[in-house]
Amino acid sequence: MSTNNSNRTRPRQVILVDPHPIVVEALTEKLHATNQFEVVASLADSDRAFFEILERQPDLVIMEIELPGRGATAVAEHIQSRLPATRLAFLTNYITDVFLDLALKIGVAGYALKTDPTNRIINGCLSIINGDQYFSERVLERLEYSPETGEYQVKSQSYLSTLTLRQLQVLRHLVRGESVKEVAKTMTLSERAIESHKYRIMQKLGIHDRVELARFAIREGLMPA
Repeated sequence: MSTNNSNRTRPRQVILVDPHPIVVEALTEKLHATNQFEVVASLADSDRAFFEILERQPDLVIMEIELPGRGATAVAEHIQSRLPATRLAFLTNYITDVFLDLALKIGVAGYALKTDPTNRIINGCLSIINGDQYFSERVLERLEYSPETGEYQVKSQSYLSTLTLRQLQVLRHLVRGESVKEVAKTMTLSERAIESHKYRIMQKLGIHDRVELARFAIREGLMPA
């Protein structure tokens, strides 16, 4: 009986993934102050975070979207499929319709902005741990709730919304200037698979020049200018 009580009252384990130490320190302090969370690890890049999350299997992962390595969205997708009990939330300053659509396709439980009051972020973390979703007010302005599906969706669909999650991830790497070989290595896919995704992306968007593809991705908000 005492063991069960102990399990129910233990702090929820959190992993923070953010390259900015000041953000990690501030968030760690606020989370610990609730006595309901324990930050068990903090990492600055997505590759190390991926293996740390798989090993520790935390209750909650809070991630910046712009990360070096394979990328936050790729990590989030893998964690969602391998650790369904682990809740995921993005905490960032980057907000565009295409990124919100990407986050919703992955199935993250929250999307908060670093400009939000800290108490709202912490309350959002509590909501997420209790099985709810949390979105910043500025994020909610871009979303609409569908009673039919019970899910949120982006109000304004970008041309990039026609792409699959995998295609969006491949496109992000390509417009960063990575070669097909580099993208394949980062995403642990074959070069043939990346070439196939690249071809389908260009076909869907009607763009056949890599420079124009990069300009389009930036214009649509998939990459910062």
